[in-house]
Amino acid sequence: MTYSLSIKPYVQQLQVPYRWSKGTQYVRRGILVRAEWDGAVGWGEAALPPHVLFDGWAYAAHCSSMLDGLKPGADLLHELELREIPARLRCGISSALMSAQAAHAGLPLAKFLGGEASSKVPVNDLIGDADPQVCVSRVADALKIGQDTVKIKCTTERELDIARVGAIREAYPDIRIRLDPNESWDVSWALEQIRAMEPFGIDYIEEPLPRGTDLTVYAELCRETSVAIALDDSIRSLFHARRAIELNAAQVLILKPPRVGGPDRTREIIEEARRRNVRCVVTASLETSVGLHVALHCAALLPGPIEPCGLGTARFYKSDVADPPPIVGGAMTVPSAPGLGVDLQGWWDTN
Repeated sequence: MTYSLSIKPYVQQLQVPYRWSKGTQYVRRGILVRAEWDGAVGWGEAALPPHVLFDGWAYAAHCSSMLDGLKPGADLLHELELREIPARLRCGISSALMSAQAAHAGLPLAKFLGGEASSKVPVNDLIGDADPQVCVSRVADALKIGQDTVKIKCTTERELDIARVGAIREAYPDIRIRLDPNESWDVSWALEQIRAMEPFGIDYIEEPLPRGTDLTVYAELCRETSVAIALDDSIRSLFHARRAIELNAAQVLILKPPRVGGPDRTREIIEEARRRNVRCVVTASLETSVGLHVALHCAALLPGPIEPCGLGTARFYKSDVADPPPIVGGAMTVPSAPGLGVDLQGWWDTN
């Protein structure tokens, strides 16, 4: 067995500003990982959260230094554990390694990960625009490609958010609406804001309270509102998922492969949630086409019928490192080709 790992940074401009509670971003930076496994090639991606400013080349050099001296062998992921590699970098490396191994085995990544894999994954749209009427037009665009669910980025601008959501609900009574304040709603008024949103028929509200809020506070919030509470940032591992379930701190788990450390760890949490009969949704975090493909393969492992997943972010990019999975009839088709199902070699050779 022979293997190799290589890293390159990327800088991609956004054509749609990414507006959320932590600012507005116009560019996305990160690294792409290329793995070879006995001649088969796989790809992965690692990027810090969108609002974090960092130098891509310095980040790539730092990540490369953490891989120095890795010994060839089938237990590479165990070696990463011993080195306490950060979750986002582990996701990039494990995605690249596993997609290379899947390609070597002649299997798409989803089937290589094990279990039944769906061929299609429904996708929700993501709306961050401030103007209520622009939000309405975004929903119209989503409906044109068959999407029936939208997620609205919310901030501390309480009245504006109510106006935005109200405008969408008035224009489209049947659209499924999810809200994502990204930890921006203060505990002192979050419940009041949630109750103001209740008449709009909200599917769930994602991680509304500030980072570090105890899970017992979320459990109390779940008891106080009819709107389902989803946890995203709080779900960083199988341990955190189990704690949230045991404490009844969420009705929905939001799984981001970069946050939990890769496709294998995402699969573990999906299986735990399946056993506990807890809803799961897989989402991306403004990754390039590579990260979207990784998340798509992970989402294919969700029990059916799969809920719309947060993978509809390719439209934010002015250009991408490779073609993103298209949304047709409101869903993405899971690649059936061996490996990740995305060809990045052209970008890799010219950057």
